[in-house]
Amino acid sequence: MLRKAATTIVLPLTCLACLVACSSAEVPVNEPGASIAETKLSISESCDLIDDLAVEHNVEEERALADIALMAKNTQPMIDFLATSILIFDEVASRASDDNMRSALYAQVRNYQLIKEVVEDHSSDDPSLSIAVQDVKTRLNLDAMPYIQESCPGSIVNPSSDSP
Repeated sequence: MLRKAATTIVLPLTCLACLVACSSAEVPVNEPGASIAETKLSISESCDLIDDLAVEHNVEEERALADIALMAKNTQPMIDFLATSILIFDEVASRASDDNMRSALYAQVRNYQLIKEVVEDHSSDDPSLSIAVQDVKTRLNLDAMPYIQESCPGSIVNPSSDSP
């Protein structure tokens, strides 16, 4: 009987103590997809991450193969290249601290997604593909990539410029 009384008193008090401890703990709130230990990147660090991920994913080679494949009316390598570009820019955008850079990266992700959808929706020998690509160009954010290129001189996104 004493054991039952002790359990009825101690168990709720223990639960209450746990609830109080948990509710007073400070838990950092991050953007979706960001890890708790992840720090935000400066513009320069964002550009460096773009370059690192581009090398890791062989983007230059993938782009060259996509261009050659398009001439042979094979769109799959272009779809793969766009998917890789989306992955890279989305990753960097999720970690960028600069609002303008983050916005430009996400805008470019949307641009790549629009183009990728058009290419996926048409067969490689479909004559309407070029018309669809021209149509989607009217919906692209044309300021995104120039902003990224200007912010990342000497980067893979702007290789012809000199590094600062």
